[in-house]
Amino acid sequence: MTNPFSNLLLLGGLSIFLLRPALLFGHDPVSTSLTWTREISRIFAKRCQSCHREGGAAPMAFESYADAKPWAVAIKEAVLTRQMPPWPAAKGFGEFSNDFSLTQEEIVRIAEWVEGGAPEGDPIFLKPRSFSPAAAAPVVPAGELIALRPGQVLAAPVTVLALRIDRPGKLWTAATPLVWGLQPSPRWLLLREPLRLPAGARLSGTGAATARVRR
Repeated sequence: MTNPFSNLLLLGGLSIFLLRPALLFGHDPVSTSLTWTREISRIFAKRCQSCHREGGAAPMAFESYADAKPWAVAIKEAVLTRQMPPWPAAKGFGEFSNDFSLTQEEIVRIAEWVEGGAPEGDPIFLKPRSFSPAAAAPVVPAGELIALRPGQVLAAPVTVLALRIDRPGKLWTAATPLVWGLQPSPRWLLLREPLRLPAGARLSGTGAATARVRR
């Protein structure tokens, strides 16, 4: 004789089994007040979308929540290790006017957003995208091009307006660091304040750069 309670247990177990995929693949629990629409999308528009856009240099676009959400964990790892954005300049050795690297506060916000479930938020807070590809290409000031190499002694004074890194490493004069832990990049690094190097300045180190200068 069949026990009716065993049938109930069987049905109950089957119900739990059928519901399990929904539990496994449901939304991540949200534990942060940061959202894509209100905070994170603004960081991405400022720092990331010059490359991470349709037709951009990056292999994937991050122009919308649907674009970014599947990559959330990878994004967190990339920003925590400063692999992204790929800004080659080391911090603390001069300021560049076209620096699009993330600030420490922005890194913390992205990480907290991801760890808190990467919520989308209310679309009412989302600003219309107004990215212009032209904004990603900085206007390099006019000037003479000179190579900066270790062992070089400047015959005349120059004012450095921008740098392009040719070889990674370090490059400095007696009083001024020029290249410090930077990586080669075709991108020009525009100095916020022009750097005056006197005649007779000797360059030391292992790195190399091309400089846009005025005499």
